[in-house]
Amino acid sequence: MIKKIIFLTIINFLIVQPCFCMDEFLEECLKLAQARDQKIAVAAEQVDLAQLRVTGAIRSFFPQLYLQSEQSKGKTALNTLGGLDTEEYKSESIGARASLPLYTGGGTKANYRYNKMMKDAAKYNYTKAKEDLYANVKLAYYEYLTLKMEYVALSKAFEEVENLFLKTRVEYKARAISNLDLAESENFRDKVANLLSSSRINLEFSTQKLIEIVGVNTLEEIPATVSDELPSDAFEIAFTVQDCISFVQSNNLDVQLAKLQLDMADQKIKMNKAKIHPQIYAEGFYGKMGEAFVTEPLELTTQWTLAAKLSWGLWGNSLAASYSMDRTDPTTIVDASKRTEVDTFSIQLGILDDIQYFVDAKESSVSKKQLNSDLIDLLKNSRLAVEKAYNEYILSLNNARTTRNELKVKERKLALLKKRNDLYEVETVSLMEESWNYAEAIASFARALYSNHAAIVELEKLTLMSLR
Repeated sequence: MIKKIIFLTIINFLIVQPCFCMDEFLEECLKLAQARDQKIAVAAEQVDLAQLRVTGAIRSFFPQLYLQSEQSKGKTALNTLGGLDTEEYKSESIGARASLPLYTGGGTKANYRYNKMMKDAAKYNYTKAKEDLYANVKLAYYEYLTLKMEYVALSKAFEEVENLFLKTRVEYKARAISNLDLAESENFRDKVANLLSSSRINLEFSTQKLIEIVGVNTLEEIPATVSDELPSDAFEIAFTVQDCISFVQSNNLDVQLAKLQLDMADQKIKMNKAKIHPQIYAEGFYGKMGEAFVTEPLELTTQWTLAAKLSWGLWGNSLAASYSMDRTDPTTIVDASKRTEVDTFSIQLGILDDIQYFVDAKESSVSKKQLNSDLIDLLKNSRLAVEKAYNEYILSLNNARTTRNELKVKERKLALLKKRNDLYEVETVSLMEESWNYAEAIASFARALYSNHAAIVELEKLTLMSLR
C-alpha cells in the first residue's frame, strides 16, 4: 500500500510536470495537444466517475434514512341490519425510516476497497492516455525536426551542386571536359535533386502528421520556432539497461494496472465469499399513522417499529429471517381494538435458489489466475521491450556519432576540394561527387538522430522516467 501511495504521488507529479527534457516548441505542442485531446478529457471524466463510486461505497457504511408519507382512501364493507353496506375510509402514515448494516461478512469493506482501486486504475488510465499522447507528439516532433534540419542542409548542398553543374557546362563549352564528364556531373546533380525531393516529401508528410497529432490547422498556430541547424550530437542517457528494467517493475503503467487488477480480483473473491456469511441489518421506523371513516376526524397514533433482518447464502441455498417489534403509544389510541404491541418472527429457506454463487466463485477464481498469468507475460514482454529499445538506443547513438564524424570529415574534405578546384587542381566533377557524398552523409546523420530520439522516447514511455 505504501508503494502504491508513493507511485501515485509520482504519477500526480508527472501529470503536472512532464518527465523529459524539451525545447519551447515541443512544450507548446504538448500543451496544445493535451488541451485538445478527447481521450484525455474522457479519461479525466472517468476519474471523476470513479470518485463518485468511492463516495457511494463509503455511504454504504452509514444508515440509510428515508422520510415517508403515505395516504390512502378506499371503501370497506360493514354488516348492518339490512345486510352489507359500504363506507368510505381514509388512512395516513408519516414518519422516518432508517436501515443500518450491522454485519455483511466483509462484503461492504471489500466493495469499498474495490471501488477505491477502480479510482486508482482510472488515474493510471488517465496518466497512460497522457503519456501515450506525449510519446506520439514527441515522435512526430522529432521526425519533423530532423527532417526539417535535413531539408535545410540538403537545400544548401543542392544549391552548391547546382552551381557546380553550371560550371561544368561552361567547362564543357570551353572543351575543358568531355561529354562523359558533363553527363556524370548531371547525374550527380540529379542524385542530389532526388535526395532533396525525397526529403521535401517526407518533411511535408511529417509536418501534416504533427499538425494532426497536436490538433492545430497550421504550425504557425504554435507560438514558438524550430531550429534549422543540425545538432552537434545525439542524446545520451545516464542509465543502464538494468536500471531501465528496474524502472519498468516500479513505474510502468501497464504493469501497475495489471498488479492493481490482480488486487481487484482479490477483492472480488472477498465480495463473493461474503455471500456465505450472514448479512445482518437493523431497521427502524418512527412516526404517526391512523385510519378512520371519512365522516369522522382522522387522529394519528404515535407508532415505532424496530426490526432485525438476516440473509444468508448457504452454498447455493438461501436463508432469510426477520424479527420485528411494533409498538403504539396507548395514550393516543382512540380505537379500543387497536393493538399496541406486535412481535413478529419469520423465516424462509430457499432451496437451490442461489446457484449463481458457484458461477461467481468460479469466475472470480479463474479471473485471478488469468490476471496473474497476464502479469507474468506482461513483465516478460516489458523486459524484452526495454532491452530492444535500449539496444536500438545504443545502435542509434553509435551510428549518430559515426555519421556525425563522417559528416565533419566530408565537410572538411569538401571545403579543401573547393579550394583546390578554384586553383584548377581538382576537376569539378570530382568536387560534385564529393558534394553528393556530403549530401548522403547529411541524410544518414538525420536518420540516425531520429532513431536516437525514437529509442529514447520509447524507453521513457516504458519506464515513465526522464532519461535525458
